[in-house]
Parts: sequence; structure tokens; C-alpha cells
Amino acid sequence: MFTWNFQYVSKARLEESFKQLMLDPQKGDILIRIHTAIHLEEEAVDLARFISNLVPQAHIFGTSTSAIISWGKLIQNQCVISVTQMNGGRIRTALLPTFEEDGMPVYPDLLCQNVKDAVIDRDTKLLLTFLTRKYLGVYNFVEKCNSHFPGVQMIGGLANTSEINLKRFLDSGFVFNENGSTNKGILVAAISGEGVESYSSYATGVQTIGDEAEITDTFGTCILSIDGRDAAEEFRIGVGDELKNRPELTNLFPYVYSDASDIPIFVRFSDDRSISDIFDKSVAINRLAYEAHPYLNTETNRELICANHNVRVGKKLRRAFIYDRKVISDNRSLFRRIENFEKAETIFGYSCITRSMIYSNCVKWELSAYENSNMCGCITEGQIANVNGRNTFANCSFVVSIIGEEPATQMYNPYAFSHTDTLVADNRELLGYLYDVEKKLIQKEHAAAADSLKAFVRDCELKLLYSERDEIPNAAAMNMDIQLKGYDRICMINVFDTADMNVVFSEKQRDLTYKNYLSKCVSFAKQKGYTIYLLKDWHLAIGAPSYMFALSEFVNDMEQLQRELFETTEDYIAIVPIFCVIDDCTMDNLEQAYSSERIEMARKNIQFSVRDAKSGQLDEDSIRERYHMVNVINYAIAHDKVLPYFQGIHDNRTDTIHHYESLMRLMDENGKVYYPGSFLDVARSYGLLYDSLSKIMIKKVFGRFSGIEDKSVSINLGMRDIKNRDVVDFIYDSLASVSHPENFVFEILENEDIDDYDTLVAFVDKIHELGGQISIDDFGSGFSNLQHIASIHSDYLKIDGSIVRRCVDDEQSANLIALISGWKKISARKVQIIAEFVENAEIQELLMGFGIDYSQGYLFSKPSPDIEGV
Repeated sequence: MFTWNFQYVSKARLEESFKQLMLDPQKGDILIRIHTAIHLEEEAVDLARFISNLVPQAHIFGTSTSAIISWGKLIQNQCVISVTQMNGGRIRTALLPTFEEDGMPVYPDLLCQNVKDAVIDRDTKLLLTFLTRKYLGVYNFVEKCNSHFPGVQMIGGLANTSEINLKRFLDSGFVFNENGSTNKGILVAAISGEGVESYSSYATGVQTIGDEAEITDTFGTCILSIDGRDAAEEFRIGVGDELKNRPELTNLFPYVYSDASDIPIFVRFSDDRSISDIFDKSVAINRLAYEAHPYLNTETNRELICANHNVRVGKKLRRAFIYDRKVISDNRSLFRRIENFEKAETIFGYSCITRSMIYSNCVKWELSAYENSNMCGCITEGQIANVNGRNTFANCSFVVSIIGEEPATQMYNPYAFSHTDTLVADNRELLGYLYDVEKKLIQKEHAAAADSLKAFVRDCELKLLYSERDEIPNAAAMNMDIQLKGYDRICMINVFDTADMNVVFSEKQRDLTYKNYLSKCVSFAKQKGYTIYLLKDWHLAIGAPSYMFALSEFVNDMEQLQRELFETTEDYIAIVPIFCVIDDCTMDNLEQAYSSERIEMARKNIQFSVRDAKSGQLDEDSIRERYHMVNVINYAIAHDKVLPYFQGIHDNRTDTIHHYESLMRLMDENGKVYYPGSFLDVARSYGLLYDSLSKIMIKKVFGRFSGIEDKSVSINLGMRDIKNRDVVDFIYDSLASVSHPENFVFEILENEDIDDYDTLVAFVDKIHELGGQISIDDFGSGFSNLQHIASIHSDYLKIDGSIVRRCVDDEQSANLIALISGWKKISARKVQIIAEFVENAEIQELLMGFGIDYSQGYLFSKPSPDIEGV
């Protein structure tokens, strides 16, 4: 079996693509699927006929859709064509009517039999099935298929178009092949063969809550009563009166059938339409419903809830809701099952339009695990899913079937499950609704509300607002308390670098330490009357309203808790918890204030801090300037505008320029030149931007000086560069190939955090081995200078410019220079001293008196892109 996907561009391009595939019907059956979001019915049929002429014996299967899935990616406004060449397996397709000539729908039993007669063989493994929205018996049809051809897995759904919307179910969508199209039909493709194997599964994210209830009256797709009570009123009371103003909220709170409790059944709520508005009396099937309800007032507007398929009296229902953690866990389980399937030659994937309406990022996120696989499919209005070995019709599902004849693997991306921020953001609509309901309950505006509403909200909160493992309120609960209860004083607590524990300590020790940490924090918060939240793993928060607790009291308590956590015994791993108190916080400013303060704490190496969220926020001008600088950096990288400048370093003994320091500049699209002070910190904060700038700069400097014999150059390197394998390998390779490696000096920035001396010393030794030289830059600016000197064999020491600049007017600065000069005289090392920022004759005279070897500054040379003789 072989599968390939094309996005339709033109018939000419399509013909060329088919020629390249060299399909051969003699080798096996060929299935060509067309899912289109851009073609009208006549255009779609014309495309199918064109393909049929190119591959005359192919089986063509076409549907309309609102968006396509190709190579595991969701794409709008496109048409995808997927080609599957079988080896030993067989394909049978059929386009069948779902309505009789008199306008009555084909009964589900008869439709099942028609499908069986048309395409099902004794060894059929998978049945692709697409119907149109007009056939409302789809649920019953799929259920009865389990009896007519048991063991055959089904996948597919209801065809739709871009006209689909939140407000109501539409009779849009069509199916087609080379012989024609219809919006009143079913299109099936059976894949059969002894050697064919298939596996089908699904993900929904639905969480069932509440008691079971029975449908007691229906009108076509409308549920009129549940347990003898008005169904729409019961639904509204259970969800809240806000439903009247926001009917789209019904998507957040579907029903499920009790016999398939993880498959959502969506309904649409309305209160401005009558039954006669929804059900045309001239339609044959509707007349039966009118005849069954002779005393029902069908002309007056009323509250109604309607599904997208006919509902049956006697079916048992339960309430449910959909939320991010369940979406994630369902998809993890689905992926594990698909990933372990051995014959993974072809993947079919279909997702519901309602899924993207509820969680706008959900479909893209769950598909990302299958990016670059040959998964092809589309967005439907409802899916046919295989649930625990039984086929059923579902809403808001992501269904996947994988099939093959021979062992094969696909390109998967399991790392997608590590990135769930978009789903958490999507979950805010549900939380926002619960905030509103909770607020009204607190204010007793709904004193007469049914107990079911309160129970429903509480059940939702138990799932949404508590951590799954430890039953401690989570981040969503913290946000709710900030918004509803005035919790404007939050202490963030975290233990960083916990990954290092995995290397040194046993799992038992780590688990005991974590439980002790959690237990101490929970007990302390409870004792003091605070609320604790488990945000993620070791990241906790403790909150309180400022009107109940003074800031000084809260801070003192947090300091006490930190001291208690520092105390440990041999039974537990010693941990260093970081405490950051954020005062006057809101949902909008908490995250930004905490992130900003954590940067400051790391810079100052402190473990406790207090910050006012509002007065300490970054101003808008700073934020805009930061984004502007990111654009400048990206432009410079993309358009070769990373410019090396060079400043001469003066030899105080020969009164000549001894060598040059390379300095980076950037130029924007308007020709403006930027200095490192404006862009380097921004680049470092984005990591990869800095790496790109550094690589470009180093390559350009080597390119400029590699063939020169009588001039030397220094290149600045930070610890990040030295840890970057690509950068280091380039330096080693370049030094090994140049004629005069001694002309290249690498200045190591002393004022950066040097956190890996083994790596640094190994780099320095390798540079010396290859003939290069080392300088320690900004010497005197930090607190670890002696350690650097002791650990690193350097050829040059460069005194920090802030010391040199003040040495004439500041006695302490002059004494530091004297100390460094004196150390050189008594040291056995052959090290040269460079003083930077030499701006006037007075400074130079003092440096000459101390015997400083080299001077760098505007007194002798200004940075320039040009060098005499280079």
C-alpha cells in the first residue's frame, strides 16, 4: 500500500503529479479521495471526471468540507487529493441514495443492507462513510451497521461546507464521484483483503457529570422532554440563564448517551423559533412527526434544543462538559494506540467543526502530533467513530484510522503533547462562564435557581479547579479567586533545577522530598488561613485578599515558610525554594509581574522578593522598543546587515596599533546603524537570535583576517557561545586551517555567568593547542575574578572600562589598576594587560605610569568597518 497527498492547484499541475506517481491499476486497486473546501458541486464532479480520465480504473471518493487535513496539517480554503495504491487489498465504492422517490428517508436497516450489498466483503476491514446533513437518521444507521456487518470499522461523518456556523445546523454539504453529486446521499468506500489490517480510535475531551435522565418525547431532531419535564427549560436551568443571551454556550455543555459516555451529543438552544419554523410540514418525514403530536402547539416561538440527528424516546442521557486536561489525556491515549500500530501505511483523520468552535486551537494542536505523516482527511459536521470496537455517530470528536498491508512506520511528533498552552488559553471561555455563574450564586441573584445549577457548577469546578493528582486548587482556581474573591496578594513559590535531582537521587527520595515540600506548604497555608494552589509540579502559589491580611504580616509568614522549607534531614533532598510575593495583582498583571521579577531575582541571585504588580510593570514604550529591536535583528540576519567594526588596540611600548577588537553592529532597512547596547540584551533574551548573530559575526571576522600575516584580531565570546557546539566546531576548524592562528584572540566575557568551568577550561586549552590566544574581558567588573584567573590560562587581561574611565578622578579605581599591574609583576604567568575606554591623555599618562601594556579607546582609534591594509 502506498499513499500520497496533493493540494489542488490546477489540472495541469495535477496531471503532472499523477504522471510522477506512475500509478498502475494492474498492481492493485487505487482509491482517490477528494476533500474540497473550494469547489461547487459541478466543479467537484468535473475534477473527479478529470482524475478518472487520468486513472481510468481508480475508485473516486469525494466530499465537500469547510477545511482540509493534509500531511497532518489543517488548511483552510483548499482541496486535497489523496491517492492510495493497494498491493493485495481491494477497494469497492458506491454512491447511494438516502431518500426514496416519495421524499421519505431510507430506513436505517434498509440503508445498511444497501451498503452491505454494494461494497462489503467477508474480509472488509475499514469502511469510509460520508453522508449529507439532510439524512437525519445517521445515528440509527451507524448503530445498526454494527449488526449488519459486525467487525467492520467505520470512519467518516457528515459533509459540510464553509457555510457552517454556530447558530444552527445547516443542510449544507455534498458527496460526489465522477458520475455526479448529491446532497441526499451516502458515499462509501470499503477496504478489504486478508492481509489488510486496520485500527480506529478517537479523542473527545468530554467529561460526564450528573445523574442519568431519559428522553421521554421528541420531534425529529428536537428533544421535547426529559423525564417528563420540558427539555429546553431543564437544559437552561442546568446551565444557567446566560444561555439565552449566549446560545453558543451549549457547545461547552453537551449531553452524552449513557451507553457511550465519552461521546458528546451537541444540541442547539433557541428561544426565538417555533417548531414549524424548523420542520417544514411539506417534507414527508416531518409529516409523521406532526401526526404523532396532534395537540402540540407548533406555531408559537418557544425554547427548543435540537441535535443534528433524529433523537429517540427511551435513550438515556447525562450532562457533560469539555475541558483542556481531558482533551490532552484523550489525545495522549489515542496517539499511543496509533503509534504502536505495526502496519502504518495510511492514516485517515477527521475532526468535527464544533471542536474548533469550542476550542479554536484544539484541531491544530491535536493534528500537530501527526504532522509530516500522510494523514489526510477533513473537517466534518459530525463523525463516525469506532468506540471500543463498536461504531457510533458522534459530535466534537477527532477520529483516526490507520491501515496497512505491510509493516511500516509514519513520521510522528510526540513532542506536541508538551506544548498545551493554547488549549489552556482556549479553556478560559468555559472558566469565564463559570466565573459569571459563580458570581451570581455568591451575590444570591439566583436564590430561586434549581439545585441542579449549583450542583452542575460545583461538579465542573471539581474537574476544572483542582489538580488531578493532589486535589489541591490549581491555576484556574487561583484566577477565579483573584477575580471573584479579591485575592490580590499572591506569593509564587518554585523550586528550580529539579531535573538535576533525577541524575543524583533515587525516585523514592525525589518523591518523598516532593511530598514533604507539598505537605509543609499545604499545612502552613491552612494554619495561617491562606489558600494554596498547585500550578505545576514544584510550582505553588499562596494567596490572600489584602483587606484581610496586612502586607507585612503576609511577607513575614512567607519568610517563615521559606525558612521551614530550608530545614531538612537526611531523609529528604535539600531544596532551595524561590519566593516571590506579588502585591496588588490582578488576572491581567500577575503573570507579567512575576516573570519580570524572576528575571531580576536571577540577576541578583536572591531567593526572596516582594514586588508591587502595578508600579513595577514595564512601560509600553519599553515593550514597543523591544519588539522593534527584534525586527531589526531579524532584518539584519536575513539581509546580511550584521556588520563587523574594528577598533585598534595601542601598544604602549612601540606606540603602534598592535591588534584590533572586532565589534558587532547592525544596520536596518533605512541604513541606521545600531550598537550592541541597544540589541545584544534583546538578542540574548531570545536565545536563537543571539546564536545567529554570533555565528555570522565569527564567520565574517575569520573571513576578513584568515589570509593576513601581520595583523591580529580579537573576537568576543560569551559562555553561551562556548557551549554552542556549532560555534565551537567552526572556531576549531577555522583555526586549524588558517596560516597564522596566533593572530586570533578570543575574549571571554568575565561579566557573564560562567557556570561550567570544565567546558570553559577545555575550550581554552583547545584554543591554545590550535595556536590561538585567550583574553579575559571586563576584568574587575564582577566578584569572581580571582577564580577566573586561577582557572583560566589567559594571554591577555582587559581591565573593565568603568574602572579605567574613573582612574584619574577616583583613587580607588587607580588603586585597582595598580593592584592588577602589581600582580602581573609578581606572577609567573606571561600575561599582557589591556586597559579599555582610554579617552584622554590624562588617563593614558596614568596607565603608562603603572606599566600597562596596551591601551584601547577613542584617544587612539574609533571603531570603523575599515582597517588600513585589510
